[in-house]
Amino acid sequence: MSNEEQAAIAELKKLAAAATTPEEVLAHLNLWEGWSRYHKSIPLGPNEEIVLPVTEDPDPEAVGFAYPLPPIEFCMRNEKKYPPPTDEEAFREMFKLLHYVCKEKLSRRSLVLGAIYNFINSNRRDSWAWQRGFLKAGGSKKLIEFWNNAEPVAAEDEGYPDRYWVVAITGRMMGTCQESRVRLIQDGLVPLILEATKDDDDEIRECGVCSLKGLIQHPEGRDVVTYKTLIDALGS
Repeated sequence: MSNEEQAAIAELKKLAAAATTPEEVLAHLNLWEGWSRYHKSIPLGPNEEIVLPVTEDPDPEAVGFAYPLPPIEFCMRNEKKYPPPTDEEAFREMFKLLHYVCKEKLSRRSLVLGAIYNFINSNRRDSWAWQRGFLKAGGSKKLIEFWNNAEPVAAEDEGYPDRYWVVAITGRMMGTCQESRVRLIQDGLVPLILEATKDDDDEIRECGVCSLKGLIQHPEGRDVVTYKTLIDALGS
């Protein structure tokens, strides 16, 4: 092994030792972030490897909707072939779903909200664009409107009702993105979550609790949810 190679390996090991997450090291090496789920080290050659920083995944039962978003799928990691959505593309898609598909009743609202949730929950590369597009398209106002005027659930309907998806979207956005969290708090979505924790529907109530758990993982959430309110909601 040449001196240059030894120096390069030493530099990479130094970088890995200073990193706080394995994703930092993998991004520096232009490798897929998801490899940290399967590997604890990266081989560099005979008897040489970079040991990735050790991090523990948070307990979903404890952090609720603040659970980290997954990395983009391995098959879509090539940004030239599968580029992330632009802010304009994300806005247009969200505007279409909220203001055209729902208004014209081209699909059941619960299905539309489920599709929006899937965009929000997609991956850590693309979710931010979808969240910004959703907010720009007036998503906060629509969430409150859909919560207060949920479509009736027919006996033959499968899947979750409108109110479940409203809480899930709110909770996932609040739990994963500071920009969304601040905006949704300002737009009055916290009372909606608190109301959901008291809902008669078990699934909506559980979703509300997950949203509340995710919110209080962040200082903005702890500023608006008092200890008494938290105990009252989680103890219901």
